[in-house]
Amino acid sequence: MLFDLGGVLVHIDYDAIAATAASIGIEVDPRVLPRAEGNARRAIDRRAGALGEALGTDAGRVPDYFDDLLAGAGLAAKERAALVPRIRALHTEDNLWRVPFADAAATLERLRAAGLRLAVVSNADGRAASVVEAAGLAGAFDAILDSHLEGVEKPDAEIFRRALARVDAPAARAVFVGDIVSIDVVGARNAGLRPILIDPALAYRDVERIERIERLAELPTRLGMREDGA
Repeated sequence: MLFDLGGVLVHIDYDAIAATAASIGIEVDPRVLPRAEGNARRAIDRRAGALGEALGTDAGRVPDYFDDLLAGAGLAAKERAALVPRIRALHTEDNLWRVPFADAAATLERLRAAGLRLAVVSNADGRAASVVEAAGLAGAFDAILDSHLEGVEKPDAEIFRRALARVDAPAARAVFVGDIVSIDVVGARNAGLRPILIDPALAYRDVERIERIERLAELPTRLGMREDGA
């Protein structure tokens, strides 16, 4: 069982973004940012071209992601131009994808109790393991693959193959949970895995032939697990 990190196990520190905005006189309601992330995810897909193969690198996508996030929250272009460099600097200093989802620990514990081997496969900047550790989730995982350290990133099938080797699992029986179609769903399919898209912002309601959940807590049931863990 493989998981993306940002947007699946941990989310952006929305309060930190709101505080950074307030420091330069811009009002951002942190409560609107989770839904606004849907705008940023779909923008990545549009740039990839009709939900096709993702272009560029994760590092190159980060500034646009923050801009698209703020646009989804209703900020004008001038406000975004002033705020995005500050948010990017904050992210460089201390990874902003750092707040664990409320249901992450319990869901992972349930999966582990069912005997599943788990791994993280993240397009990251070398800090994936430290983020997982700080979120209190490290004990759930048999492997953590960080694209910066691996030298390959999603949607390349190679990073999925490496993860499967490290948890000793065949692709045909493996599941990958991600949050962006052109990176996670496309990549998992290319590697022969079953992709499940987590879509808390309901950004992909119009996209057909994608298996979706809204919360991580739905995953055990989607996998056919009973309440007793079997």
